[in-house]
Amino acid sequence: MVWQTYTPDGRTLEVEYANGTWLASCDSGRGVGETAVEAITRSLGDATTPIGASPGTLDDWVVQQAAQLELERNAE
Repeated sequence: MVWQTYTPDGRTLEVEYANGTWLASCDSGRGVGETAVEAITRSLGDATTPIGASPGTLDDWVVQQAAQLELERNAE
């Protein structure tokens, strides 16, 4: 199953769990990891913080999204 959402700065993020590995893609960035956080973070690259947001906003968003995806994956 592939999950799709938008980052706080408007980029499309796709995340998939396959064969025990999380795979994420965001624009031209790709990320692979043992956790959804690792894969998403790697796919985002050196993202800039959206206007009006604190530097930790994107990090917090990644953690929240990853937690939701892992819950959904475990429910399958």
